[in-house]
Amino acid sequence: MRKLARLTLITVVLALAAAAGWAQQTMAGTRNLISEANGGQIVKFSSQLVDENGQPIAQWAATNLIDGMYVVGTHTPENSYGWCSQNVPSPAEPEWIIFQLPEARLISRIVIDPTTDDPEWLGRWVKNIRLSVSTQSADGPYTDVGSYLVMRQGIKQTFDFTPREARWIKLDITSNWGSDFCVGFGEFEVYEAVLGDDELDQLISRLDTLLLELKRYRDSQANQQAEANTQAVTAPPAPAAPAPAAPVAPAP
Repeated sequence: MRKLARLTLITVVLALAAAAGWAQQTMAGTRNLISEANGGQIVKFSSQLVDENGQPIAQWAATNLIDGMYVVGTHTPENSYGWCSQNVPSPAEPEWIIFQLPEARLISRIVIDPTTDDPEWLGRWVKNIRLSVSTQSADGPYTDVGSYLVMRQGIKQTFDFTPREARWIKLDITSNWGSDFCVGFGEFEVYEAVLGDDELDQLISRLDTLLLELKRYRDSQANQQAEANTQAVTAPPAPAAPAPAAPVAPAP
């Protein structure tokens, strides 16, 4: 029940923020929520690169996307080259990954580092992505957030969007930069939506007003029900139906 109440409150906050135009004024936090070190997980994925025996290649595992180790310049971490799929993505058959946050949060930013141990000119780096979120389960249902283009540059790339409530985040990769072998990228990050102090004060004030209105509505409904019950108790009883006349015996 507490979890449900919290999710309901998050939904109310999000709706109020959007209605008031505050969504465009939110800031992203500085803590990467999906980092393995912060409790993030990868729960499902379409594929990852395997060797000739069909065994996953650890250096290209999907879990590398949240391990916090980056390929920078000529430096590649020994056991983390990034993630590489086993298949070539397409809009009809994308490669995909489902991430799980430790708990439901209001998020407004993702960051993708396309850099892997594969050089850029091979065309294997991620190009087009589609982002969606769910609060119910890893299997959805999912709500679409947006589609984005990842530039063909070995730098972190930030994508901001209207705050969305999320526990599970699905990333569909629909294309690479031309390779007919696979698609891959280095790291994935997720950041929480944070309201500024002024917006937060206004939101709290509005929530107080809404709670007061809800209490008044509850009280009015209770009063109406009490009056209906009283009227039912004090109403005069309906007159009893006359008893049927006794049959007349025939004369002897």
